[in-house]
Amino acid sequence: MGERLGEGEPSMGKVLKRLFAVIVILLLLAAGGAWWLLSYIAPDEELDLSYQNINIREKATDMIKQLKPELILTEADVNNLIKKNLDPNVSEHVVVEGALFDLEGDRLIANMNVKYRDRVPLAIRAEYRLEWQDPNLALRPQSLSIKGIDLPLDMLETIIVDLDLPTGDLVKVKEVRFEGNTVRVEFNLSLPF
Repeated sequence: MGERLGEGEPSMGKVLKRLFAVIVILLLLAAGGAWWLLSYIAPDEELDLSYQNINIREKATDMIKQLKPELILTEADVNNLIKKNLDPNVSEHVVVEGALFDLEGDRLIANMNVKYRDRVPLAIRAEYRLEWQDPNLALRPQSLSIKGIDLPLDMLETIIVDLDLPTGDLVKVKEVRFEGNTVRVEFNLSLPF
């Protein structure tokens, strides 16, 4: 007796069912991986861009009246000044929705909640080095990451924060020091008497 062709081999219908099942499983795995990634990179805490208006010129004028040649900016002051000067539209597709800035000596740690393409929320951490660039505070980028995943540093630019200090013939900035969670601005006063 002759052997029948195709005997012992799966039918075409069974092969298609198995192929379909494999495709469905791969799609579910891809969707699950995408969901996990989006939930991993999403912000853990709600941050905003609200700030209290700090009048540095008024603080410095009070300092001059008291003949105390230094101005101390707290971490909260620096936080408010940066938020005031921050343009939330970082690029065409990235918008900052909230931020919190921590001072650690001459380092500023920026924790920011951003949205990419109006859809993907991201928790970004950037580190800047603080420098005095008379008469402004310059924040030079040092690192950028999303949940510990390093990003290219060229995505950040130097940020210049205008302190609006009262300088001129009578008042000149002598020195700026970054101490702990404060910025100390020392002045030379040239009083005409």
